[in-house]
Amino acid sequence: MLTRRQNLPSALHSSENIAVLLVSLHGEDEAVLREMLPSTYPMASLSRCDGLEQAMPQIRETQPAVVICERDLPGGSWKAVLGTCEALARPPVVLVVSRHADENLWAEVLNLGGYDVLLKPFERSEVSRVIASACRQWCGSTPRLPVASVVTAPPSLTAQFA
Repeated sequence: MLTRRQNLPSALHSSENIAVLLVSLHGEDEAVLREMLPSTYPMASLSRCDGLEQAMPQIRETQPAVVICERDLPGGSWKAVLGTCEALARPPVVLVVSRHADENLWAEVLNLGGYDVLLKPFERSEVSRVIASACRQWCGSTPRLPVASVVTAPPSLTAQFA
């Protein structure tokens, strides 16, 4: 559910380097995405982790714009990846990949804060559309403020409405 309207940039700037992280055991997925990515966004770099154990520290260290994650991973699922991403000041957009995607998975991904579901085998037009849209979403996002920096109402004003 959208809580505020957000203006997204209509095009990505070629000077922006977009890091994309693939979390998948399947090296062939990396090869396919590596071939598709330049037509979607030429300045994007793609890296891959095999599972949760590698992905968690890499997400924190590299802070990618987009994380493309298999639905099921050794030792967990895409939900653990999403949780790690959401803890960042500027969380990456999370796309979930599945060979058996249905309406339930799609609804669950969206309701929990993921961006979209990509069906395997990958279709160039769908991958291009979704990744370009995810990059625009990330480029248009603003960093989250630390909790301590949130402005609170003065006690006198708070007392008036208590």
